[in-house]
Amino acid sequence: MKNIKLCLRKIIYTVPGAQNCWIGLNKFIYRVTIKPAFSGWGMTTHALPWLNGGDALARDFLRANQKIITKVVQGEFKLSQFNAMQDKKIILNELMWRHYIVFWSAHYAAKSTNCLIKNLAECGVCDGLTAYFAMSALRGEKNEFKAFLYDAWEGMRSEDLLQSEMGSVGNYNYLNIETTKHNLAEFQGNATFIKGFIPESFKTSDNPTELVWLHIDLNSSLPTTAALQFFFEKIPPGGVMLFDDYAFCYDTKIAVDEYFLSKRGVLLPLPTGQAIYFKH
Repeated sequence: MKNIKLCLRKIIYTVPGAQNCWIGLNKFIYRVTIKPAFSGWGMTTHALPWLNGGDALARDFLRANQKIITKVVQGEFKLSQFNAMQDKKIILNELMWRHYIVFWSAHYAAKSTNCLIKNLAECGVCDGLTAYFAMSALRGEKNEFKAFLYDAWEGMRSEDLLQSEMGSVGNYNYLNIETTKHNLAEFQGNATFIKGFIPESFKTSDNPTELVWLHIDLNSSLPTTAALQFFFEKIPPGGVMLFDDYAFCYDTKIAVDEYFLSKRGVLLPLPTGQAIYFKH
């Protein structure tokens, strides 16, 4: 069958303009007959780094992902953000690409920086799901690290929002810091939980003086800019900043773009809706 197809292609390619038609036909047949390997959060793809086991990093990620699924199913890790969903495995499967980027970027930041202690910071922790993957990535490489986790664990305030963001007032009022601490109990010696609104919490907490990886998931532009202003100089060349809602919160996207206009480094928007900044 393969030989027949090759012969047919050679014949067709002798006809002017037929090559593009043949390629388009093959793409169409592939799309309608082959089920996508991944679909979730607006992204559908056949490309998976962990396909057939992947490399060592992908295998480490798969182990962390399976562990979190088991914890959620057994009730050891509470997902209050998705409390209405009966089958939490569905949302975890849809989040795999996003969580792989969290895992990969934390691993990369640790490898590409010379800091003795690989400090992480996350602004907008929620239930601790992304923090779990970031810390799992560093622990797997036996890095010495501390994670500084900032969140109000309260509903969003109007004074932190632009007029165009006022629809978010009160969002996340269901969050509870004790739930997050319970979820991340296995990292008890590595995680510091800092409760309060940004930027006020920066003035009253024990903050890192240096960090290799920063994750911002605040769903609002003003606190996002405040976090960047506070942490940027604390990140050495080779460090990484990851933005969760870059493509989904327009005002946040504008704030991030404007902040990096005068900075050296590379900001890469991702098809997951995230964006990653590599500091030079």
